[in-house]
Amino acid sequence: MNASRISAAATLAVTTALVAPTAMAHHSIAGEFDQATSFELRGTLTQLDWTNPHLWYYLDVVDANGKTEQWQCTTGINPNRLLRSGWNKEDLPVGSKIVFTNANPSRDKTNTCYTGGLTLEDGTPIFSGRRGT
Repeated sequence: MNASRISAAATLAVTTALVAPTAMAHHSIAGEFDQATSFELRGTLTQLDWTNPHLWYYLDVVDANGKTEQWQCTTGINPNRLLRSGWNKEDLPVGSKIVFTNANPSRDKTNTCYTGGLTLEDGTPIFSGRRGT
């Protein structure tokens, strides 16, 4: 094998080693969440991670027995899309009472969910469509 082929093979091997873990790190929504089951989740926002690739919301949720549980949920929305639509992190301050409509539970049975809809407690949609419309 000549030097250029060895160099090309080595470059391919290194590139594959660097890219493969990154590609595997982005999990499928269907693989992590049970999309055949949905529920409504209401709680108080305690933290918002406005980071790529998706926003994560952390909530205190009071269960049927009055016990407060910590939940983490994602809508699968990335912050760049929201910024281009006129939204910013300050539009949903910590302490906001929010509702996730049609939330899908995690397959690992932790207090984690995926949802396509997010509203304030009064029904006002948040982070959906163009801001102000």
